[in-house]
Amino acid sequence: TGTDTDAFAYSGSGVAAALISLPLKYMHTTVETVHKDDVQNVINLIYETIVRIEDGQDFRYFS
Repeated sequence: TGTDTDAFAYSGSGVAAALISLPLKYMHTTVETVHKDDVQNVINLIYETIVRIEDGQDFRYFS
């Protein structure tokens, strides 16, 4: 992914890790801008993903 997410995902027996990108303008500036609907949709995506994780689910990249 080009982020620290890979380090978590590849560690040990696997750690649930996801990289979720939010569309935005002017990242890392004082005028960074997002649309409220995009923020809500990211929240919904995270929630729906979490509630679908099953007990004992294996998150390892390699078995």
